Amino acid sequence: MNNKVLGAWGKFNPDDNSKHPLVDHCLDVATVFRALLDLPRLARITGLSTEQKARLATLAYLHDFGKCNQGFQAKSNISSTVSAGHVMEAVAWLLECSEHWPNGWATLMTEISEWFVDDEQALQMMLASISHHGRPVSFNDYDASSAGRTAGKWWSATAGYDPRLALQELVDGVRVAFPEAFQIGVPAINATPELQQRFAGLLMLADWVGSDTQFFPFRQTQEEERSQLARDATHCALRSIGLIPPDSRVARKFTQVFPFSPTPLQAALAEEVGIDEDTSLLLVESDTGSGKTEAALAWFFRLYAKGQVDGLYFALPTRVAARELYERVRKAIEAAFDPEVRPGPVILAVPGYAKVDGMEAARALTEPDGILWEDNAHARWRERMWSAERPKRFLAAPVAVGTVDQALLSVLQVKHSLLRSVCLDRHLLVVDEVHASDPYMREILRALLRGHCERGGYALLLSATLGETAAASCFDRPSLSLDEALARPYPLVSSRHRSWTLPAAGERQVQIQLSPCLTDDEALLPALVAALQSGARVLVVCNTVSRANALFRRIETELNLNYPQLLSTLFALKGIRCPHHGRFAREDREQLDAAVTDALGKGSPSGARLLIGTQTLEQSLDIDADWLVSDLAPMDVLIQRIGRLHRHRRETRPPGFQTPAVLIRVPDQDLASYLRNGLELRAPAGLGSVYSDGRVLARTWDELQKGSVLELPRQARELIERTTHPSALEALPDTWRAYGHNLLGLVRAEIQQALRSVLDDQPFGELHYADKSERIATRLGHPTVDLPLQEQVISPFGAPLQRVAIPAHWLPVDEAGTLPTHARAEPSDDGVVFSVGKARFRYSRYGLEKDDA
Repeated sequence: MNNKVLGAWGKFNPDDNSKHPLVDHCLDVATVFRALLDLPRLARITGLSTEQKARLATLAYLHDFGKCNQGFQAKSNISSTVSAGHVMEAVAWLLECSEHWPNGWATLMTEISEWFVDDEQALQMMLASISHHGRPVSFNDYDASSAGRTAGKWWSATAGYDPRLALQELVDGVRVAFPEAFQIGVPAINATPELQQRFAGLLMLADWVGSDTQFFPFRQTQEEERSQLARDATHCALRSIGLIPPDSRVARKFTQVFPFSPTPLQAALAEEVGIDEDTSLLLVESDTGSGKTEAALAWFFRLYAKGQVDGLYFALPTRVAARELYERVRKAIEAAFDPEVRPGPVILAVPGYAKVDGMEAARALTEPDGILWEDNAHARWRERMWSAERPKRFLAAPVAVGTVDQALLSVLQVKHSLLRSVCLDRHLLVVDEVHASDPYMREILRALLRGHCERGGYALLLSATLGETAAASCFDRPSLSLDEALARPYPLVSSRHRSWTLPAAGERQVQIQLSPCLTDDEALLPALVAALQSGARVLVVCNTVSRANALFRRIETELNLNYPQLLSTLFALKGIRCPHHGRFAREDREQLDAAVTDALGKGSPSGARLLIGTQTLEQSLDIDADWLVSDLAPMDVLIQRIGRLHRHRRETRPPGFQTPAVLIRVPDQDLASYLRNGLELRAPAGLGSVYSDGRVLARTWDELQKGSVLELPRQARELIERTTHPSALEALPDTWRAYGHNLLGLVRAEIQQALRSVLDDQPFGELHYADKSERIATRLGHPTVDLPLQEQVISPFGAPLQRVAIPAHWLPVDEAGTLPTHARAEPSDDGVVFSVGKARFRYSRYGLEKDDA
């Protein structure tokens, strides 16, 4: 290798001290950027001539000019005692050092200032170029830095190196690379804030791709023809990643992809609903089991075939739901397209669980025994894995299944949001279970949908239980009155101005029993035992982890003492009995989910089963129960849980369970009696905390008391509106009035917090991300802290654990408010004990718990 760099270097490998010339790196990135501009569904920058695109590519080429400063160049010398960055230093060169500009650079800056409608836009676009690392460079951040005071030092010449000569090398290189940019008579570009942000997002993507040595290796010889290599590497990279779609977009028909005839909903999206501007945003409201997933895929196949979208992002409310749906989507894509025209790799876009075309990304990277790579197969596989290697790149995949958080991050003031945004622009965005959101999250989703559709994107919202308030927010329209909302058909497909009424996939009557045993597990035991003795598959959903664990311990003790023959009916993983909830380690959670599917999923054996868990069971797993026991919860949540009853066709059901039945555990006193000072609801089972709107809970309880049977889906619309519509909530007794006013203030505060977190329509320089911690949340609530362990331990289920996720509010903080950075672990009789400072936690077959009992 002869990669001696005569001028400035742009990339440095400390392992072998090899360097990649800055002019080569800038050319690599600019070549990728120029190719991305020709992908209309990705770029969303329209109306530009070839010369204008070359001018934007010129700015992309200059993205790393800050690396010319001597402090940055000194980083390759391990004995150097000085070093500097290249972002704020670049801003300082533009703002503070114009009198020191060499002639070539000054001439280029003058030309660039004429490429836009005014000098201010030219500076803003230069700042957008410098912001390629993901965080917009703002004047606020620059003023807070010391770059202006040290600019003279870093941009002056030293013995053997002159930054101005390195800048001249860039100027000469960009004029050769993009000669069209310097033609005379080209109309000025109007660089609106929207164009600036699109440009910056595309450049972030181009920088990621152009910096990847598997596509763009360091220069090998001085004689290497870099421009041709850059063009070839760009084509290979964009094809491999899936950013350039296949030439053919033809997908097979619905019945060729799926082994069943379409339901009315599936037929509507596969054939009937027209593709036009009005249907760029569609809302599907349909009952559980009506085939919403396959309908969404059918809609994608149509949009993709017509070139309206280049990819798909399927956004789920939880990681578990994403993992469950991934294989269905992957297999459908494989069945719909021939291999040579398949739209690139299909990834599971969940941090820690990422997969590419069905293979675990982490496993493939380590080349484990049993995977035989032939010729260049490993290199090709690594290229296809590109989008899955980092969460920031998930949305670059042509087809991805992940959580809604990845999509919401594209409109928040967090690092690389603009990168996520441009990647998402080309996709059909499918948001499943839209009802599962709070006011904060709903406001962010509203901003996401508005921007996505305004830029020509397509979005599809799926819900079994969406109320009018949430529907109006999604469509950015005024809410209907209660009577108008009740008159809306169900099931329904709707756009902004049209709707398509659908017949229900099947009506069923669900028997409802209310039991005042919410705080009395002992009273529930006889009914659970009787159901198991009859051979029923019983699903118990608790609102909190502590309740699920307490009930599991109580029923296990009861069976052990009095009904040992029924102990085998308790859900178990590898023979170890346990509940199911979200406080299990990632390694165990994958096994738990698979075990739940084996026990209660399609094709699972008949016979008595008892599965006790939390909300992880209500919308994430495709399971079927004979009898459901649930804590009181909002009506939309209860309907979602009821969807697990008689979900699959089975030849026989146990005596007494031939029809769907649910027992709902309610308090033994009126819910209003738990109001404190009329302003705060402090009821058991998470009523007032997990589910914060006590008015919705009160209205739900009222509706449930009206009869012993729910007819679903016929009553779904009425049940939802009468428990969530503002007019229905206002009809509650006066005891709820002060509470409602206080809650409304909290909701408004959440919305204001969301609006402060959403990206501003501001030009660069003014565009400012105030939170430097990059921790703006996509949803509110108690976050978890993922702590590494000092030593690996083995979980009760045999999985090696190297990290532990602990709720942040459980952890001690020091005087500065800093959370701990690691945990100590040691084996115990029933699992593992973790120590974090003075706090102790245990991890057993019950999951993670405080070590206080």
